[in-house]
Amino acid sequence: PRRVAEFTPRVQELTDRLIDSFVERGSADLIHEFAFPLPIYAICDLLGVPAEDQDDFRDWAGMMIRHGGGPRGGVARSVKKMRGYLAELIHRKREEPGDDLISGLIKASDHGEHLTENEAAAMAFILLFAGFETTVNLIGNGVYQLLRHPEERARLQASLAAGETGLLETGVEELLRYDGPVEMATWRYATRALTIGGQEIPAGDPVLVVLAAADRDPERFEGPDTLDLARRDNQHLGYGHGIHYCLGAPLARLEGQTALATLLTRLPDLRLAADPAELRWRGGLIMRGLRTLPVEFSPSVPLSTTDEPSEM
Repeated sequence: PRRVAEFTPRVQELTDRLIDSFVERGSADLIHEFAFPLPIYAICDLLGVPAEDQDDFRDWAGMMIRHGGGPRGGVARSVKKMRGYLAELIHRKREEPGDDLISGLIKASDHGEHLTENEAAAMAFILLFAGFETTVNLIGNGVYQLLRHPEERARLQASLAAGETGLLETGVEELLRYDGPVEMATWRYATRALTIGGQEIPAGDPVLVVLAAADRDPERFEGPDTLDLARRDNQHLGYGHGIHYCLGAPLARLEGQTALATLLTRLPDLRLAADPAELRWRGGLIMRGLRTLPVEFSPSVPLSTTDEPSEM
């Protein structure tokens, strides 16, 4: 969390630069042009991946979230390439450390944490994946629901215009509850026979916990099917619980808050450019995210026309 807090200005810069790339056009696909690249570039910066290698990361990550939509064996090859690259990067960082997360993992390993290079590579990989696809879906689903709920969207825009951040913070948590990026928890297996809700589960059987159902539980949430950005009592399961709590949650929350606030401020008349019934969701049991999110807005001038240029 400390490193993520220090990373806030860079996330804002990345967010503005991505919006600059389409703001003059008056239309965009917010998944492919915004929600997808933002977390990839952010996590690459956080890990210490050099700028010249970040497009490779973007390609590998894109293959990993297609869920069968790419060439046969493409996901496995992308995972192998990414893991191999991270192991090589750790070797390089050991020789030339920097102020990045991988260098921090190496330092912790060298000071008694007993973290092997393979473990450091595995941790970097899970941080990348935990903070990537969940954030793509958080931003995409969040924008989609705000556009489907104009009164809540206007409420948030008014709050942002007044310089207040409280509604933004509770609003992102509510969007995580209402239409979260992770629909089901990862697979568990019963270590012994048990009964849950009247259902007999033999030892060894797989169990899938539906987080989306838990987050709409009427016994836990008042008005569970109502989107209320100011909801306070909101202990949702959008990022898991306990020892399985998402490692990338602090970064995902930062990116979600920055992305939504900047989009609503810079593109105040943002609107859907397709019939909601025509939008398609990616396949798979675990994640919930849109394939595309076409939008329209009034064209404006990029911020970069008055800023000094910098690399993505």
